[in-house]
Amino acid sequence: MKRIGAVLTIVAAVTAVIFWAPAAYATDATVPRDDIAAVMDAVPGGVLIDADHAEWPSIGMEMTSAEAVTTYSVGSCATGSVCAFSGSNLSGSKLSWSTCGTFTISAFTVRSIADARSTGYLQARNGTTVVATAYAGGSANVFGTVTNVRCVS
Repeated sequence: MKRIGAVLTIVAAVTAVIFWAPAAYATDATVPRDDIAAVMDAVPGGVLIDADHAEWPSIGMEMTSAEAVTTYSVGSCATGSVCAFSGSNLSGSKLSWSTCGTFTISAFTVRSIADARSTGYLQARNGTTVVATAYAGGSANVFGTVTNVRCVS
């Protein structure tokens, strides 16, 4: 009799886990954005990181939802910032500023600039001579020596 009671207790516990656990996990599940979900459906092996990011480790691919990209970011220059890069086309090392002004550049070769703000422009200058200008939401490659960058509101 004790064995039947023990078996019934185990069966009840297993049944509860089977039916209760999926409901508990379903409330904690991350729902991917539509573009992430579409690619995950099309390309097998994807791992959802969060609603905006997924990766496919076996093929070395990562995806960021368009909805996660900020409106005025320019390359890796974050929204609201101005940036100077050591390589052309926003590559290499980066200097960035979240305030506007004239910033002296020393021991850093500037080959491209970005203005990730909604208004104004950023100048790469040699003294007071403008070498390149990046307008709001844009970037520019730089040809020549840069001694300072000037952010204009």
